[in-house]
Amino acid sequence: MSYYQTQNKKSNLNPAPGMKNYIQNEVYKRYLPRWIVLLADLSIVTSTFVFIYLLRYNIFGMSPDVFSLAIQLLAGLPFFVLGALIFKPHFGVIRHTTMHEALSLFKANLVLAAGLFLIRYPGELLHINLTIPISVIFVQNFVSVTLMVTMRFSIKFIYQNYLIKDPSEKINVLIYGAGQLGQMILNVISNDTLMNYRIVGFVDDNPELWNSRIAGIKIFSREKIFSDPSKHLKVKEMILAISPTKIDINWKREIVDLCLANEIKVSELPDPSEWINGKLGNNMIRTVNIEELLGRNPISINVEKVSRGINGKRVMITGGAGSIGSEIVRQLLFLKPIEITIVDQAESALFDIQHEILPQLNDIKLTVFVADVTDQCKMRKIFERCRPEILYHAAAYKHVPMMELQPYEAICNNVGGTKTLADLAVEYQVEKFVMVSTDKAVNPTNIMGATKRICEIYTQSLSNLPGMRTQFITTRFGNVLGSNGSVIPLFKNQIRKGGPVTITHKDIIRYFMTIPEACQLVMEAGFLGHGGEIFLFDMGEPVRIYDLAKKMISLSGFVPNQDIKIVEVGLRPGEKLYEELLADQEATLPTEHKRIMVAKIRPYPYRKAMNLIKLMLDELHTLDDFQLVSIMKEIVPEFKSNNSKYESLDNEPEKHVCIPLEQKAILNNNRQSKISYQMLTRL
Repeated sequence: MSYYQTQNKKSNLNPAPGMKNYIQNEVYKRYLPRWIVLLADLSIVTSTFVFIYLLRYNIFGMSPDVFSLAIQLLAGLPFFVLGALIFKPHFGVIRHTTMHEALSLFKANLVLAAGLFLIRYPGELLHINLTIPISVIFVQNFVSVTLMVTMRFSIKFIYQNYLIKDPSEKINVLIYGAGQLGQMILNVISNDTLMNYRIVGFVDDNPELWNSRIAGIKIFSREKIFSDPSKHLKVKEMILAISPTKIDINWKREIVDLCLANEIKVSELPDPSEWINGKLGNNMIRTVNIEELLGRNPISINVEKVSRGINGKRVMITGGAGSIGSEIVRQLLFLKPIEITIVDQAESALFDIQHEILPQLNDIKLTVFVADVTDQCKMRKIFERCRPEILYHAAAYKHVPMMELQPYEAICNNVGGTKTLADLAVEYQVEKFVMVSTDKAVNPTNIMGATKRICEIYTQSLSNLPGMRTQFITTRFGNVLGSNGSVIPLFKNQIRKGGPVTITHKDIIRYFMTIPEACQLVMEAGFLGHGGEIFLFDMGEPVRIYDLAKKMISLSGFVPNQDIKIVEVGLRPGEKLYEELLADQEATLPTEHKRIMVAKIRPYPYRKAMNLIKLMLDELHTLDDFQLVSIMKEIVPEFKSNNSKYESLDNEPEKHVCIPLEQKAILNNNRQSKISYQMLTRL
């Protein structure tokens, strides 16, 4: 069991059994009444006044007038009470004493000092000796403040270090960043008795701060800490005290890698906009999100160009309740379309996105439809009613292993849905049709990827038709972080349950992109193209999934393959080790956006493809899985199945294209079927 597992099982409020545990709980629940604190302060004022008064007279070899001392003390104490009522130093909870309470004590004692100066004048009128030596007033004021502050901080120290927690159980923590945010974290941890942290140092990249101290805590250089952290300070955790909005992702990734290499857990703070009432709380210190480490520095898009293209337009989003579709909807709100139409067959998710954006609509009209994109009749009614001018097509089945087992559903939804929407877009003169594709469409090894490539081919075919007014634009990118069913939520859930974390292959790699940046690039690509283009996104460096699993386990405070095992389960049907963004015979050309390229697609026999796509969809209900996949492989010659039962089609294609005799009879019943049969026999 790891150190962090042990710590997680211990209660902060119950560090020791028996009587000590009882005392700790009682102390934790009880607070000193304010009147007792005020009485304690009055006793300090009284005792110091008497002591300083007697000491002063003793130094000068004089006998003090005890009666005058008593009268002067009784006359002066009301001034301290007045100061306490004004500045309320006794209102503070002693276990949480800060410099604010110290300043309040100083002000209350100033009122006392001023009162001791003033009472001499009425004393002269009443012929009473109320003249107090100035030296007594000054020294008494200094000593009283010192004793009151010392008392409070001493109680705070004893409470935090002995009455509540056993110091031996604390986790040694470093704060990276000695600025204002770092000092705020220090104050939060110091004042919260429920946090099992011991701050042993700051780390900062500013050489001028090295070897300086903040509140007695030393500031180190990065090199000094990571030279041998376990031996030097026995550090178990690092808290990044840098605002997420100002942090450079490459710097953050470097620091996290250094920490994990030295078995140091890494935590951070949320953006200040998420703080409660602008204040930092102990529960806000959180584990670093792996999504942030896989992302890149914020991208910049031509907002003016995109806004000019969308402003005042009617926009439709299919799959608008999904990961990509819903984010496109959110970003559209800032671009002022006149109407947004969301189409999705997931009723609950559609309800959620509708109610999320309703307060932000302002003058934008919102129309929501629960509908299946393969339902031509329903989709025609939606087009007739909403008359979209821009269409973002994000509706698709995307899970590779599941679609490998159900070619019918993959073809029906992905290809059939795209064809239905594309044909209606032409009929209703939609200006732009932007389709969200995938890197799995490149040299596909699975049915899902092949269906998306067929969708690309079909929309490009329409673009090549003479006089085509609708601009068909395809965007192709890899995995998006945080999307439904992606690997990261799966790993998080497995880690939460204590493992094991399952990967398909130790050498498998994938490209990742955050949902917001993917959607921003989709929207800009829509206004870079003029029809027929396939745009590729810069996906950054590929990520080895095995390394991703190790890092996620380490970020959670566990040791990979020790606390939580990583288990290989083998490649799933249709899965390949490496994803690509271009086929072997393709190249790219740059665009005005450095993160977007346009693919130079090889020449393609679109007429044959259009006929085969129509055949496949017309005979979808009558052909078996192997026959459907055979047609897909004819449409996409580079489609080579991997780890799938359809690999036999690549080795012996003629074995599976023949149609049973009883099916031939069905096909010959009508003219269209005869045409389809003839085309099938030519495969």
